[in-house]
Amino acid sequence: MVRFMHAADLHLDQTFHHIASQNEELYKQLNHATEDSFERLIDIAINEKIDFLLISGDIFNGERASLQAQFRFNEGMKRLSDHDILVYMIYGNHDYIKDAKHRLALPDNVYTFGEEVETIRETLKTGEVVAISGFSYMSRWIDHSMVPEFPQRDANVDFHIGLYHGEQAKNDSQNRYAPFTISELREKGYDYWALGHIHLRQQLSANPPMLYPGNLQGSSFKEQGPKGALLVSIKKGEAPQYEFVETSDWQFISTINPLPKITSLETLRDAIERVLHEHVMYAKREGVNVISRLIFKSNNDQETLYWWNEYRDELREQLRWSLSNQNNNRTEKIYLADLAMQITSDTDWSPSRAFNESLKKAYAKYSEDDHLDTVLADLNNKDQWQKFLRPRIDNEAFKQRVLSRVRTLIVTEQANYNQEQRRG
Repeated sequence: MVRFMHAADLHLDQTFHHIASQNEELYKQLNHATEDSFERLIDIAINEKIDFLLISGDIFNGERASLQAQFRFNEGMKRLSDHDILVYMIYGNHDYIKDAKHRLALPDNVYTFGEEVETIRETLKTGEVVAISGFSYMSRWIDHSMVPEFPQRDANVDFHIGLYHGEQAKNDSQNRYAPFTISELREKGYDYWALGHIHLRQQLSANPPMLYPGNLQGSSFKEQGPKGALLVSIKKGEAPQYEFVETSDWQFISTINPLPKITSLETLRDAIERVLHEHVMYAKREGVNVISRLIFKSNNDQETLYWWNEYRDELREQLRWSLSNQNNNRTEKIYLADLAMQITSDTDWSPSRAFNESLKKAYAKYSEDDHLDTVLADLNNKDQWQKFLRPRIDNEAFKQRVLSRVRTLIVTEQANYNQEQRRG
């Protein structure tokens, strides 16, 4: 039997600067979260006495890896070497090697695949022979599938594994990360495909296993829940067995909750604290630190929207202050990142039927691609946006976030105005 761990998307030198401006205390806590998660990965590998570790790309967050991250990675590899654990790794689209002179040499137990697909064969202490095929990125993007370059399964080995950093092919022009199809991977006849690039843990196929382990540490609410790696066991003639092992002790948690009718500041605070308490109990139960975002569904009640709009920001700050004090006396830390309102499609934007329809028509007009692109033209034309952000942002998802925010502002501001008028 062969036992190995499959990890990917370590992003050891990722920063949390987007959090620093909102919560400096939280930023300090998160600063070493990714490296700590990596250390737990090494601990688990040693304790489980695995034969080897597979890393499917993006060890570092950028092409010019920080020296601190390189030192931490090298120390981890040396610890594995001390326990006779081999490492097979590839570089991905984030940590592609533009100039190897800026990278520290790795210990002898680490094998790094080059730009061309190559296959190595290793005879393990058990006597079993494993073939591993893979390649590394040498630039940020690879706009074609690399699967045709992989050899067919080696008939002279006990197991054949593929290392691949990429994503499934899309039906648009955004195929930048070695796009592949499940069928072409399956045609190679391998026993296991160790995938990387997608930060959400998922299985593309059970036979043969094609798995993304997800990243080691979430960096935003797009990467919620437990993070870690996969522990895999393969026996000849049997289907591979694998289990998720958690390595991170910081989780981003976002929940959508119904908002009851609010008639006062006290009832608003009570509704929010009740949901926040659920997050506190989750942190305690799971033994993890939690960064919380509480989203409440609009109940289409104008008075409720009034109280929300009037006190949301102040309540958020006071709850943050309260949690900060409580964190001093508990093991599991809780931070409130945001309170948000989700406006449903059936929400009235105004009590006036005519004005309600007028607002929705205007919104629908500007929701059309041509109008929205015109509004966002100044932003899209900025050099910094085009160079650093545009390549990393899903354009359609960004537009939807903008429209959602606009819709929420319209509804809450209208509710606030209407209530103020009613109250005289």
